[in-house]
Amino acid sequence: MGKFSSLEELRPSPMFVCTLVLVSYFFVTAGVAYDIINEPPAVGATTDPVTGAVKPMTFMPYRLNGQFILEGISGGFFYTLGGVGIILLDLSRDKNKSTLFRNFFMGMGFFLTLLSWAACMTFIRIKMPGYMR
Repeated sequence: MGKFSSLEELRPSPMFVCTLVLVSYFFVTAGVAYDIINEPPAVGATTDPVTGAVKPMTFMPYRLNGQFILEGISGGFFYTLGGVGIILLDLSRDKNKSTLFRNFFMGMGFFLTLLSWAACMTFIRIKMPGYMR
């Protein structure tokens, strides 16, 4: 193992730290610990009462404390996407960037944040149909 002349050589780049935080945020919000402990199926199934056909079910209805694996991954993805939108909104305030980049970051930040909010509200309405109405 080589010797380092200073601690500056051991310091990771800020982009690496940001990526590590975003990936860990995704794993936490996706419920990976819940998935490992409880081992739920990837998707569920429900039987259509009219035809008798088995249909896949992505969301576990009426259970806020339970989830399918795909439900957790999609929820974690949209939570993380909202976080990226907020980061872009913060980057749009940088005075050293050109106006084009600042406007692009602001537009994408608003778009990603609103998309994330709309998707998460849709997920909640699917999961709990009568909630907040």
